[in-house]
Amino acid sequence: MRLVHLLPIAMLAMAACHENGVSVNARPPLGGVRFINAVADGGPVDIRMVDQVEWSASSVSGGAACCGLAFRAGTIHWATEAKPRHIRVFPSDSSITIASQILLDTTITIEANKNVTLMLVGSRAAGGKVSFVTISDNPTPTPTQVAVRLVNASNSTQTPASANGYITATTTSALPATPDFSAVGPLSASPYVMRPPGSFAIQTTAASSTATVWAANAPDGTDATAIGGVTAGAKGPGSGLSAYLFPRSVAGTGAPQSAAFQTPGIVFFVDLIPKPPL
Repeated sequence: MRLVHLLPIAMLAMAACHENGVSVNARPPLGGVRFINAVADGGPVDIRMVDQVEWSASSVSGGAACCGLAFRAGTIHWATEAKPRHIRVFPSDSSITIASQILLDTTITIEANKNVTLMLVGSRAAGGKVSFVTISDNPTPTPTQVAVRLVNASNSTQTPASANGYITATTTSALPATPDFSAVGPLSASPYVMRPPGSFAIQTTAASSTATVWAANAPDGTDATAIGGVTAGAKGPGSGLSAYLFPRSVAGTGAPQSAAFQTPGIVFFVDLIPKPPL
């Protein structure tokens, strides 16, 4: 009896073997895909590539896997097969009736050897629609520099519709005479600025103002003197960072309503991890 059950397994194992060894599937061309939720009037979402299981990005990331991708949250860059990809966005909810609703059904072409952010924008209010804005995440700092940029995740009807950004020592330092990121428009990214490694903050203002309203410290990371070596951050040469300036959440909606979300806010994301030493 036991041989009868084992025989099909043995036959399958033999079928998977060739003269020179076991066959394996070749890795397809890959790009990196990160999802960020910038919808200010809705709760968390589940984002899935539904055309295939293998080499497919999703909104699952770290400890938040149980609860969907919340407003102002983002994933890592997932290794994703480069080709046109069928993507759907669903509400994240314990009710299957709600969770099976499709908020967005679209196809986006992923390019090989490039990282992108697919930023979910728009409105989930009655009559509203959501969509993706594609942002290229491909800084090219030298091994001795850190690349940083400002991304304005607000649309033209939100504050700030256009923003200036300043790289400063702290969140309360005096602003330089000239912004490092000038008039970054709605749903767009500034060019990267290269700077030497070291702690810094970003302060932002409305493009027509010099009054700092939103500021945040960049994550430090570590330099080569750390026990674990260089890690991504302001102190990590070879790093790439984006400071996303999000609008406030819309009052009375499923978006977070705590004090931190009642004003615009900055969240840093890592675009490039330093190369390990050879």
